[in-house]
Amino acid sequence: MFKIKPLKQAEVKVPLGIVAMLADMRYIVSGPVYVWLISDGEKKILVDAGIKESEKNSKDLGELKLRDALSGANVKPEEVETLILTHLHFDHVAYATLFENARIFIQREEWRSAMDPPPHYRGIYLPEFYLPLEDLDLCLVRGDRKICEGIDLVSLPGHTKGSQGLLVKTNGGDYLIAGDQFYSYINLFPKRVREFRDPEGIKLMPDLNIPFHPPGFHVDLSDWFESCFKALSLVKKDRVLPGHEPSLEGREFG
Repeated sequence: MFKIKPLKQAEVKVPLGIVAMLADMRYIVSGPVYVWLISDGEKKILVDAGIKESEKNSKDLGELKLRDALSGANVKPEEVETLILTHLHFDHVAYATLFENARIFIQREEWRSAMDPPPHYRGIYLPEFYLPLEDLDLCLVRGDRKICEGIDLVSLPGHTKGSQGLLVKTNGGDYLIAGDQFYSYINLFPKRVREFRDPEGIKLMPDLNIPFHPPGFHVDLSDWFESCFKALSLVKKDRVLPGHEPSLEGREFG
């Protein structure tokens, strides 16, 4: 059976209104950028490929941090057999070409969307990160697909047209690595955070009275809500692993 390790590659700061639609844009929050290692002791599968960080002293800090994160889990980039890209935004794909021996799975609709993005996503899809993947073992798929026994791709459109997650069987049960379908548990458990306040007691989240709180970035809210219910048809809420949830850092699942 597989085990899942979220490996922190970087940290980003964004307005709360990016994490949760209509929340206060003046309040800044921090969140991790993960690459997710799935392994059964033999297979080495990675989900997502990190964010570019500025170079210092002619060294690419983002690449160094990614290699360090993998090294801490006793994995070298050339050992990764399968790379799943949940979507092609710049913070999920920057170092995909490091995994030159991996078969790389992307939704065909995501590839098409990256080539001709909606206007608000033009600065988030960066061709210098994803076009080089055409020279590697690139596999464009349509919808749900079994990768191997215990590992299934799950199409989750809404955040982007071709977002996907990964359903993983472990000894502790099934987990869904959800990518940015959910940035954090704020999106999954809105009732818990409706009274979210800053240190001065000012309320930062609106009372929307909805079962899930959408992230600030999306292409289709109807698709997004449908993907929420699809996710929960596969696993319980506490078995969904959001893409940038701080509380997952340093943990192992399964």
